[in-house]
Amino acid sequence: MLDHATEVVSEATHSYALTLEYDGTRFSGWQRQPGVRTVEGALLDAIAAATGEQVRLTAAGRTDAGAHAHGQVAGCALHRAWEPRRLRAALNAHLPEDAVVLDVRPVPSDFHARFDARTRTYRYLVAPRAERAAVARDHAWRVARQLDVEAMRRAASQLVGTHDFAAFGRSPRAGGSTVRTIHALSVSAHVLPDPDGRPVADPRTVVTIDVTADAFLHGMMRAIAATLVAVGDGRLDAPSVASLLDAPRTARRLPIAPAHGLHQWAVTYDHFTAGDGDECR
Repeated sequence: MLDHATEVVSEATHSYALTLEYDGTRFSGWQRQPGVRTVEGALLDAIAAATGEQVRLTAAGRTDAGAHAHGQVAGCALHRAWEPRRLRAALNAHLPEDAVVLDVRPVPSDFHARFDARTRTYRYLVAPRAERAAVARDHAWRVARQLDVEAMRRAASQLVGTHDFAAFGRSPRAGGSTVRTIHALSVSAHVLPDPDGRPVADPRTVVTIDVTADAFLHGMMRAIAATLVAVGDGRLDAPSVASLLDAPRTARRLPIAPAHGLHQWAVTYDHFTAGDGDECR
């Protein structure tokens, strides 16, 4: 393991935004930690091996252990100017098979992957099936009962807008605001139709919960998923969800859905959206 504690010197002026995809199953989350395998640690190793430079990274978000990403963004500054396609190829040559750089683009020297982000989108996958899953076991939350998707949609509509989401998570900073704005929230059931075009019960059915917000609290997306699943299987109703926003700080902290069903999907900046069909320039 390379030592990444070396200070980044001021002459590192060539800044890049890296868009990454990774399967979080064998990672202990994003943030580098001693003695465990993390995405940040793997990326720092790859950057050092490919460029010979020790860098510091900024990240759009810190995914939990077991969670996945399709459009995570990391920012870094290098001494040497790189052609983006060459830098992407060099990094991918040193990354493990469960992580890949999808896109590299030059950015201003003051770019910060977290603070410059305008919106973030997360997707949560739920597999309503009694049987165990062979393919989706590491990427979707299997729940034993069928879900009322229409009830989930009605409850989801209560969460759109600017609210205090203290019942759904905690601020990244001690004492920080728990007010967030959800711009869009959709619940979709992906089912196979029968020959007459009608949906049929099928163990391959997957329910997706997509949330776009200005930012997320720690645990917020997983709490939203758990709450909507509780509505879908009849344990909660839409008015109960609304009450969590009416008195968020007196409400009991909600349970959270398993990390392996969580997929960080996209991040929007002023001039690009990471995870939305990125192509290296």
